[in-house]
Amino acid sequence: MLAAGAIPDLASRFGYARAFSREAWVAIQEDLAACLAELRAQSLAPAQPFASSSVKYFQPNSTGLFALVECFVPTDNGTQVLVELVVTSKDAKKYVCLEDISAVV
Repeated sequence: MLAAGAIPDLASRFGYARAFSREAWVAIQEDLAACLAELRAQSLAPAQPFASSSVKYFQPNSTGLFALVECFVPTDNGTQVLVELVVTSKDAKKYVCLEDISAVV
C-alpha cells in the first residue's frame, strides 16, 4: 500500500502511532517524504512480492503487545525505509497499527 501510494487507505486500515496531532495519512506522507529526503531517494521502489521482513514476538505481558513486524522497503536508489507495525492482542482478537516509518542509515 505504501509503495503503491495508497497512503489514505493505509492510514484508514492501520492508523499511525506517530501521527500525534496530524491526520494519519498526512503524517505518513510527511514522514515518508522526510525519510526519502534523508536517504536522498526520490521514491520507494515498486512493491516487491517478497519484501524483506521479520516478525518478533513479545513475551506474554499485561499490555497486550503481541508482535513487532519490521518491513524493509527498497527505494529507487538502493537504500531502504524501515516500516514497523505493532500487533496487539485483546481476548482472542489481534489488532495491527503502523508504528513508525524511518530511514535505514
